[in-house]
Amino acid sequence: MPYQLIISHNFNNIPTEPFNFQRYFFNEIEHLQLQRAENDCYSFYWQNTKNEIIDGRFNVIIQNKIALSPLKATFGGIEFSKEILDEILYDFLEKAIAYLRSCSLKSIIINFYPESYLSKNQIQILEKCLLRLHFQVKFTEQNYDIPVTNKSFYETVKSPRAKQLLRKSFKNGLIFQEEINPNFPKIHSFIAHSRKRKNRPMTMSSEKLGNHFEKFPKHFQLFSVAYANLIVSVGITVKINDNILYTFYLADDEKYLKDSPTTFLLSGIYKYCQEQKFRILDIGIASEKGVSNEGLSHFKKSLGAKISEKKTYFLIL
Repeated sequence: MPYQLIISHNFNNIPTEPFNFQRYFFNEIEHLQLQRAENDCYSFYWQNTKNEIIDGRFNVIIQNKIALSPLKATFGGIEFSKEILDEILYDFLEKAIAYLRSCSLKSIIINFYPESYLSKNQIQILEKCLLRLHFQVKFTEQNYDIPVTNKSFYETVKSPRAKQLLRKSFKNGLIFQEEINPNFPKIHSFIAHSRKRKNRPMTMSSEKLGNHFEKFPKHFQLFSVAYANLIVSVGITVKINDNILYTFYLADDEKYLKDSPTTFLLSGIYKYCQEQKFRILDIGIASEKGVSNEGLSHFKKSLGAKISEKKTYFLIL
């Protein structure tokens, strides 16, 4: 089957033909433009010349002679059609990597999306191609997501304790809502304080957070849980595509930890996913550079979340 490689440098020569795969928000041009700053960005497209459909896409941003996918996002990776054959995907990646070699780079680092985003066949094809191209796994994160079904969140939850806390939250009158016009400095301070308590740095300034909501109103949402008009938990989510919602930030007030307002928050976000027809609620990793956080892992499992590997690959050029 005839294919051609289309190379876009800094968003020039972008194909307008339709894409034959699930596209992920963090790999879209608009988000890449925010990531790259003054760095060079290369986007590789694999076009079927028979029907002119795009069957694959791979973006990298160059920094210090390293091709990074992504530079500043939760993940990058390679997007490709469910129908693509392994030899065709291999040909695409081989040509893209050959081009990057010609740029005199040191290495390529690819931080992938969770494997739950792909079919089993896609996972097998992708791993086979990466190994043939001599990529190695740098580390594997433990990612967790909750399949969105017709079941209620209460039915999805595995832990009797979590079920008890949900009943208590309803009884105590906790209120879940989407924040339409949030006070970003206040919300940012709330999240930063919560993350500091957990020894996790804040990855985005208040100004940048507000800018993301302004620039991507269809992708960023803010949800809160309040008790007696006091916010006790917040969650910022990102719409990855029509099937996947990702929890970007989750934060809570330490004075209410015994009531686990985050559990109630996630129950509201899960219901939102049902209403919006999402298939997966991605609640993020429970590890750091491959080292498991057992407490966080236990919490996510207790809510009925399923583990999914999220791998980072590297190739020395």
